[in-house]
Amino acid sequence: MTVPRSCFTKLSLLHCATFALALGIANHPAMARAQDLQSRASIVVAFVTDSSGRPLEGAEVEVVGTSLRGNTDGQGRVALLAVPAGKAVLRVRRLGFAEQKISISVTPGTLDEGRYKLLPVAANLRDVTVRASQLKPERYAKTGRFDDFYRRRSEAYGTFLTREDIDARAAQKPEDLVRMVPGVRIRYRGMTPYIQFLRCESVNVYIDGIRSHDGFRDFTSLSPLDIEAMEVYHGIATVPPEFSPEPNDCAAIVVWTRWHGAQK
Repeated sequence: MTVPRSCFTKLSLLHCATFALALGIANHPAMARAQDLQSRASIVVAFVTDSSGRPLEGAEVEVVGTSLRGNTDGQGRVALLAVPAGKAVLRVRRLGFAEQKISISVTPGTLDEGRYKLLPVAANLRDVTVRASQLKPERYAKTGRFDDFYRRRSEAYGTFLTREDIDARAAQKPEDLVRMVPGVRIRYRGMTPYIQFLRCESVNVYIDGIRSHDGFRDFTSLSPLDIEAMEVYHGIATVPPEFSPEPNDCAAIVVWTRWHGAQK
């Protein structure tokens, strides 16, 4: 008989020790590695959810003071291997949620499991601009156009630009429209501009409600005179659900083009 191939993975070493003893092959490398692992360290498995119990993907779990860390999968699970025995502190965090620190006691040669909930954090109001008016311009008063834009403008946290704002800036290029938005910077790769959000890498760009696969390029190809309105959300806690379909998205630029059937 032979030792199963699964015995050569770290997660299975502890379970394979009994198998090796049953075969009388205590000197087998798998048995030796299992005994060594048992004597030195353990495996810690963390399951991370939000406040409703839904698994959180992409949460970082770290053993404080060590290089041991990992990110949860789609089931909210992550396994940390070879965790030193003794007292330890787990740090669990994810963008948009309050960080947790949990004290644990690690027993040598065991597999310890824990479940942890993260609570969402409130929006940082210092980084956003709130507009209170929900009134649509007269040119759209008898249509349903841009209803959602003006509704979000009155309710949501974000930066909103109307046609009047855009025209007043007399921008030559579309990227000039976001230069004054808090938390946004314009950078260049050669002659090509790109938009950079502070503390955020995954940014969606929507044009007329449709997510753009090449968002920044599509946005910078527009003329400011073709843009009716813009919404800029620069934090995961502020992005409306309709503009945040991916778990790791943390910001969004929403562009609405002009309806030329309306009177100016």
